[in-house]
Amino acid sequence: MPDLALATPLWLAVLGIAVNALVGALHAYTDDHRPWDVVGVLSFALLMGLGGGVVRDLLLGQLPPLSLRSPLGVVTVVVAAAAGRLLVPLILRAARLMAVLEALALALFAISGAAYADAAGLPWTTSVLVAVVAAVGGGVLVSLLRGEVPSVLQAGRPDALLAAWAALAYLLLDDVSTAAASIVPLALAVGVRLLSDRRSLATRPLSRAATAPLA
Repeated sequence: MPDLALATPLWLAVLGIAVNALVGALHAYTDDHRPWDVVGVLSFALLMGLGGGVVRDLLLGQLPPLSLRSPLGVVTVVVAAAAGRLLVPLILRAARLMAVLEALALALFAISGAAYADAAGLPWTTSVLVAVVAAVGGGVLVSLLRGEVPSVLQAGRPDALLAAWAALAYLLLDDVSTAAASIVPLALAVGVRLLSDRRSLATRPLSRAATAPLA
């Protein structure tokens, strides 16, 4: 079995980009506060679909970024954004399916980030950091564009921790078994994401404002 981080099958890479782009487009389609036009929708989709990978490549000095070397990435984003416009009601009802796809996309970006950083000779600590940035970078860019504090910085769903666990699992297993390094992080991401949704698991607030009122 090929290493999914370094030799991701085309269909799986396209699926990861498409899911993230779809989520980005949904941020615009379901926004009750601002009327985003086609430029806004495509901007969100591009940032979510390709942003994490671009940031990863910038950190590793891979220029131009891999996702921009072929038209397939941009075409996938545009198609996903257009499909999202037609499928908004269905997508919003299929919460569990979207959770699974989001977890797969998060894990794919995380393990590919870890793999490329490891191949570049970076230590594990740095590789995990690059992986987390690659996994959540697109969402952070979308939040900033919307004038919001990125959710990954606040108490809530542990996406950044999940990306870190997936990356660490990949690095630990890669020298033992390529198949295990490819499958375990994906299964871990999906399982923990579904469990966190079912049990309403969330990171704990540490700031004083969130834990105690000011005198």
